[in-house]
Amino acid sequence: MSNDLNTLMSQLLNTFELIDDEFKKHADKILFDYTITELHCLEHMGKIDKPNVTKLAQSLHLTRGGVSKLIKKLINKEVVCSYQLDTNKKEIYYRFTTLGQDVFAAHEQIHQKWSAKDLEFLQQFDANQVTFVMTFIQKYSQYLVETLKTFNWSK
Repeated sequence: MSNDLNTLMSQLLNTFELIDDEFKKHADKILFDYTITELHCLEHMGKIDKPNVTKLAQSLHLTRGGVSKLIKKLINKEVVCSYQLDTNKKEIYYRFTTLGQDVFAAHEQIHQKWSAKDLEFLQQFDANQVTFVMTFIQKYSQYLVETLKTFNWSK
């Protein structure tokens, strides 16, 4: 069973690489200068009220230091800028520039198309089957993250 699972996970990884290759061929060119992590940071920024480092770190499941580095890259790419509220000069918040809004919109459009295709595919399964698969993937992902913390990579 373990070998079957490993084979299935390898096939899934290969499929994600194929998707990435096709993305690079066909997606809106505005997205090409950004890493997946940068795009997901922008995605979360677009969905959080008054995004700051702390809120983004929680949402992205990254450290605040990691988010700070990511934000600096996005500021350097001129898709994000910082601002402060008149009522709170201590806290720094982030918003999209015009370019950032365009990148966010292009990324969201791809997500919406994929979500529609996913819904179409998932209609062949009943709710219990979908719930089982989602639970399995979540638990397996958590297991892998925990295993990485203690895995002995040497012989």
